[in-house]
Amino acid sequence: MPNSDVVEALVTAINYDRFDEIQSLHHPGVVFHSFRSPMLRDSVAVRDFHHELLQRYADCTYTEVEVVEDGGLIALRATIEAKGYDWRAFQQRVLDVVRIEDGLIVDRRLYGMMRDIELDKPTLAAMDDAEAFRGGSPRNTRKLVRGLYEKLIAGDREEAAGFLDEKVALIDSVYGIVSGVDAVLDLLDATPGPAFGYPRLIGVVAGENDAAVEIAIDPARPRIADWARVVEGKVKVIERHWMLREIGINPFVEYSRDRHSRQVILPK
Repeated sequence: MPNSDVVEALVTAINYDRFDEIQSLHHPGVVFHSFRSPMLRDSVAVRDFHHELLQRYADCTYTEVEVVEDGGLIALRATIEAKGYDWRAFQQRVLDVVRIEDGLIVDRRLYGMMRDIELDKPTLAAMDDAEAFRGGSPRNTRKLVRGLYEKLIAGDREEAAGFLDEKVALIDSVYGIVSGVDAVLDLLDATPGPAFGYPRLIGVVAGENDAAVEIAIDPARPRIADWARVVEGKVKVIERHWMLREIGINPFVEYSRDRHSRQVILPK
């Protein structure tokens, strides 16, 4: 089975709650990192993960699916539409990076954003421009994106600015959504990091005008995955997805405290 068909089959199995099929698509010794769970090391645990996930994400459907393939690596960006514990609908953007060998998923990393983010007009305009753009090549996209992140990691602000479109937008559901070169670089500089260690670029999966970029302090502990959208040789949009558990955000909080005020009802 071609690698792209494996990913397509995985999305279909998730959308239709086919847990046995989800398990069969993963290698028995698969390594799975997720923003919602500890690291898992076998296909049965991955099956159980999806079983629990689809209990909390009722009527879960992957929409707006975008896929880029680079050798044995495939990056899948999607918007999950589901219903929460109180059956209220919500959306959540995710980025799934998988490595496939002999038709089976052997390594998988699932990053996520916070739910129900709202984009302002400049960000929506940048997204529309990026999604409408046609052209580019995987080679040029990989070179551009790798160059940008090498400069960002090195702290070379002026050189990094040269890779960005003047109306670039950064979508970070945790630390903020901004537009413009200076605002994007300021937010990236202000994003908190761990007390020890340095960020490193651990992988780039490039398509014609999109690329998934993974960043970690320790390669064994994935931290950030960006979906970079390229327009005419410049990065136009950066969608930042986090391994939420890694940065101390509890992904099991189902927003109950935010949606309902709790009070004691006293007898009259």
